[in-house]
Amino acid sequence: MVILKSCSVDSDASATGFVPEEIDLGDDVLAEIILRLPLDSVARSRCVSKDWCAAIAHGYLRRRLRLHMSMICFPDDDGDALGSSRPVYACAGEGRRLEARDLGFFPLHDTAAFSDGCNGLLLCRDPGATEFYVVSPVTRSWAALPRPAKEARLSVLAFDPVGGQHCYHVINFTGWRDRGAAVEVFSSETRAWAARDVEFGGVPSGSLSGAVHCHGGAVYFLASDPDCVVRMDLAAGAGLACTVIDLPEPADGDGRVAHSGGRLHYFCSDGGLLKVWSLEDGRPRPRWRLMHAVRVSDVVEVGGGGEGEVRFLAMHPENQAVVYIWSPWKVVEYDLGKREMTGAAWEFGKGARNRVVKAWLVPSSCYLSDCFADDGLALALNCSAWSGEV
Repeated sequence: MVILKSCSVDSDASATGFVPEEIDLGDDVLAEIILRLPLDSVARSRCVSKDWCAAIAHGYLRRRLRLHMSMICFPDDDGDALGSSRPVYACAGEGRRLEARDLGFFPLHDTAAFSDGCNGLLLCRDPGATEFYVVSPVTRSWAALPRPAKEARLSVLAFDPVGGQHCYHVINFTGWRDRGAAVEVFSSETRAWAARDVEFGGVPSGSLSGAVHCHGGAVYFLASDPDCVVRMDLAAGAGLACTVIDLPEPADGDGRVAHSGGRLHYFCSDGGLLKVWSLEDGRPRPRWRLMHAVRVSDVVEVGGGGEGEVRFLAMHPENQAVVYIWSPWKVVEYDLGKREMTGAAWEFGKGARNRVVKAWLVPSSCYLSDCFADDGLALALNCSAWSGEV
């Protein structure tokens, strides 16, 4: 790991010819300092010096950074229907509060529509044009994508910093077919769109749902009729090849898939039970194993007015028993093995009622800034945004 060497010289010291010696903090001391910084400060600290930037980028430190919760939610303060107001991006702040992020740094923040979001990044689109923008609310940076060739009917953002993917992809579905689609795929590595034809492995295109999950260079779509998961490979040379994984039971409109401990998990609820299945290695093919079955009434207090509603948001990337659930009007961390809340609960501001539609756990904002590493405009925006705040 890079060892930080910090040398600061004030004007008085320079005038007298005195220059302090370099201070070698060492790996462990540096790690402990950075691990105690707030989420925003970790990202801003990359601009202190080349040594700081290299130290924060090193994998040893990254693996020790704590997870941060971020999400897209719809304000529902006036009791309006879901989607009647503009969505907001929120992060877990101090005091177990979920705080909306100010997107004022993005020039189109008042007019652009959210098309999708993934692991701390937002995919935005100008309603009056075909251009797309990828926005990082935490690092306060953004990148404009080149104009795609065709109008998109559905756009999906794929970004997996936890799985070691430092680039992002935007998948535009431009035309539906019986069991496939015409797509355009943008890669932040090539900074270009590529047209593709994709087949969904015999699954009707109309059965794919909006429940999309990204992990390890692949995108997972839940489908019904048949009940399955369609895995689309984004790796270069894979040609968006799709494989089909049968589900252990129907999703009934409220299923989700996620990865934890390197395994694919399937989460579903029938209104009374919350079930989590794990895809285990097996021959001749992998098989699902039921890991947990918990009564909804054990997780939240069931009552009228939607108080008993539960929505699965995410799983802990390593601990397969820990899940994150939305319940009016907060997000809770729940241990399915112990049948109890772990004490981690994030609430919205006093009187605020927000419905969370997507949530992610990302280990520090320094992952989020890597995806713009080759974009000179974004880097300039990063440094100008941080320069006065370090």
